[in-house]
Amino acid sequence: MKAKKYILAMIVILSISSSLMVGCTTTVSNEDLNNSEQASENSSNNSIEAKKNDSIKLFEDYSKKAGTVEGLEEVKKDLSQKFSKAITDSGYKVVNSNSDESFVVSINGFEKPPEKDIRSLFYSMSEDNKKGKSVVDILCAKEYPENKKLAESDKYIKFMYNIFKSLTNTDLTEKDFSNKVIKIFNEGVGSVELPYMNDIHVEVNKVKKSTKVLKLSLEYEFDISSH
Repeated sequence: MKAKKYILAMIVILSISSSLMVGCTTTVSNEDLNNSEQASENSSNNSIEAKKNDSIKLFEDYSKKAGTVEGLEEVKKDLSQKFSKAITDSGYKVVNSNSDESFVVSINGFEKPPEKDIRSLFYSMSEDNKKGKSVVDILCAKEYPENKKLAESDKYIKFMYNIFKSLTNTDLTEKDFSNKVIKIFNEGVGSVELPYMNDIHVEVNKVKKSTKVLKLSLEYEFDISSH
């Protein structure tokens, strides 16, 4: 069944009696650093390009489980646990959840001091027995002033990375993920080139005058016609 988608240079100086011995030093030039960073970026880009159109294995496994009522319940529970862990690992709190393992979470105002920007995570799993499908809908988003410049220290980027990693088990590092997101955001709007883009999307949109939204979204259908 095929589911559809949506530096250090160290100088050692040793004094022995009256003689001064200076250890050999290695100087790392700016050019060397730039070359190293460029090589790292090229490697990351190649890895992303190779996996850009890949399917997410987790959801392929979920698709097999979702063929039974019990299996679908396991999928719901597992997804909910993954989201809860990603949220708490990012320093946020789950403030509302529902008995069906779906939840809408507002993660605004619980930091000390509280942050004013709107951040939210929406996750639901709906079933349409007539059409024989179950749809996973995931959206996390945060509003920013249009002139805002993102930095790697932004906690919301860590949150998005934790969500992305929990769903894809990506080998992309948090730094590589952050660099990709920050580059697109600080340049304006657009989609972030990442692995698994057929299923999961990270993008920056302008939603109203002087406001941009950074969001991650996924929509995925499971075949439940055998239920």
